[in-house]
Amino acid sequence: MDAIDEDAMRTIRGLKGVTRVEFLEPVDRESLRSRATEGAAENRGVAEVLSRSRILCLFKDVTFRPPPEPTLLLVDDDGTLLGRELVTGERPPPDRRVAYLGKDFVLFAGAKPRGGYRFLLPPVRFPELEAKRTLDRVVSASPDTPQDEFLRARFGVPTGGDHASVLVGYEVRNP
Repeated sequence: MDAIDEDAMRTIRGLKGVTRVEFLEPVDRESLRSRATEGAAENRGVAEVLSRSRILCLFKDVTFRPPPEPTLLLVDDDGTLLGRELVTGERPPPDRRVAYLGKDFVLFAGAKPRGGYRFLLPPVRFPELEAKRTLDRVVSASPDTPQDEFLRARFGVPTGGDHASVLVGYEVRNP
């Protein structure tokens, strides 16, 4: 960890709703990879974060800002978007008919899956670090439940409650 990482951590600590920020060591990456779940959802976001050279883990409460883009998509085998989460305050696209699956997830009417379909947790932008000229390829993701449980145990954060972990990965930009 160096001054660039310390600056990134300071920025994240200053965000409303962040209760803790930790730097992940290489051994933590391997532990996260080994705890990835197989099943109905593909967590592409965590895979992207783990591909970055530097990773931070933040713990947040319910007052943390909403994500800048959807964190859950429904796609078919070709990657065609069949449905997606609506972020806080967002309305469905006006040019598409939708059916609601719950209060904040829409299925696009007429979308026909090619092959199978699955839920996908994509990488998500992290604007507060994207704004830093020293950082490049910034991406964030919500870990799977076993990964979150590992992170809580690793950093002594109690399970349950209104807290959740978020991983943020980045590269250092060459001067």
